[in-house]
Amino acid sequence: MAKGVFDKIVSFIKKDVGGIFSAETLKTLGQLANTDVSDLIRDAKASKLLAEIEKNPDKVENYIQLAELYRYKNKIDKAVDIYLGLAQRELESKHLDSALSYIKMGLNVAPDNGLLNKFSADIDIRRGRFSDAADKYRAAVNYYIKKGDRMTAIYLLHTIKEMNKATVRDLLNLSSILIHENMSDEAEKILMAIRESHKKGEISNVRDLEACLLMLYSMKKDDDVILGELIEARIEMGQYDSVMVLLKKLISKDPENVNFLKRQAFVYKQMGDIGNCVKIFKVIANIYAKQNNLIYRNIYYHKVLKYAPDDVEALSVLKMDDQIREKLDSKIENTDSKIKIFDHLE
Repeated sequence: MAKGVFDKIVSFIKKDVGGIFSAETLKTLGQLANTDVSDLIRDAKASKLLAEIEKNPDKVENYIQLAELYRYKNKIDKAVDIYLGLAQRELESKHLDSALSYIKMGLNVAPDNGLLNKFSADIDIRRGRFSDAADKYRAAVNYYIKKGDRMTAIYLLHTIKEMNKATVRDLLNLSSILIHENMSDEAEKILMAIRESHKKGEISNVRDLEACLLMLYSMKKDDDVILGELIEARIEMGQYDSVMVLLKKLISKDPENVNFLKRQAFVYKQMGDIGNCVKIFKVIANIYAKQNNLIYRNIYYHKVLKYAPDDVEALSVLKMDDQIREKLDSKIENTDSKIKIFDHLE
């Protein structure tokens, strides 16, 4: 008896695909299962399932078994297609609970799948669960970005934004994709709004601000104010090497801008490079001397002596003994860290 069954299975497998199911039947089965099932025709178990589905297309258990067979064969996308097909059918019949149960089955197979997460989010919105929907849309966004489908990612991020559930990270993510897709005008509006919110104290995360300013600067290379704000953000983050590169860009445009130079001296000091810090103090002192601003000239020469007590240039200008220098040192407040690139940042 067992041998007879085995022989039947072997002969069934050896049959030509067209001899097992007609092209029309294959097409119909594929539509019912929401995927191309022809790759399983020569699998005995699958063929039996497909035959059962053809006889009784409303028996859901057979579709689930087919999906699990695909999962077993590591054809995850095919399994997902089947669960999506089942969910779509239930949704068309307005059976939300049943549709969601099939989506959950699919998510057990492929938790990061974009279509499944989007489908689940759409159902959440119909039920008024907007926070849950936003999280699922975000999962879908990550999926589509990995797939290189940026337009779908943009659509989903816009959906989150229109729901008033967008975080700063969502908006930064959206802006980044928009820039990549040459939609810079829209990205700029979003980024300028983030920048303004930070100025008002509504956003405090300096990393988010730095990402925002970096994208703005990538679009507005000639805007020194944005560059200055980016420098200040990176100073706050302690990214001194990159700060120095950006500062040198500013200084090359305006070599005698004392605010730029004071910031440069401060960063050198933070980096522990006292030698270069002292050099910049002397440059600043000389600029004030040219402006006939002797008070500030003397202050910066005094700063030189604070770190380089034997500096000949500072000593010859100030002509003061150790006692006078000590007295001044106690009176002059170190305001380096309070100086900003541009006055509006103070």
